[in-house]
Amino acid sequence: MANIPIIAILFVAFCVSTFFNFANAVGMTFIVVGHVYCNICRVEFEITLSQGIDEAIVKLECRNRIDQSYTYQSKDIVADKRGNYEIEVTDDYEESDCDVIMVTSPRQDCNDPTKKWRKARVVLTTMEGVRGNVRFANRLGFKKRTSLPGCNKVLKEMGLF
Repeated sequence: MANIPIIAILFVAFCVSTFFNFANAVGMTFIVVGHVYCNICRVEFEITLSQGIDEAIVKLECRNRIDQSYTYQSKDIVADKRGNYEIEVTDDYEESDCDVIMVTSPRQDCNDPTKKWRKARVVLTTMEGVRGNVRFANRLGFKKRTSLPGCNKVLKEMGLF
């Protein structure tokens, strides 16, 4: 019986902390950070010869997990000279799946999207244990139409040939 007051106090503390966590999430601004690259060796992952794509365009889309309706769509975001981008998103999207999606590459020699890295999932909620407001998206890649000299050497060094 002596444990009942302790259990009640712990329960109230849990409820209060959950309320403040939820209240903090409403109106929170998340910053999604990512990178778009050109793979000159036509492999499905980034290597040392890969280059950032200046002015590549990406966007962020969130869809409701149940009916797949859009809950958020960003405007087109343009990457900087190194291929890096930032997307600011306000509010919590706990009930949505959010993905950064490649739109286009301005490089005519490198605009073939990779199959595996066309989109990157990001968590835009504080309810799933991720702290802070910065979210890092996986890198998104385009491939050159043909491999360049030097690829075999790099891929051999990586143990892939």
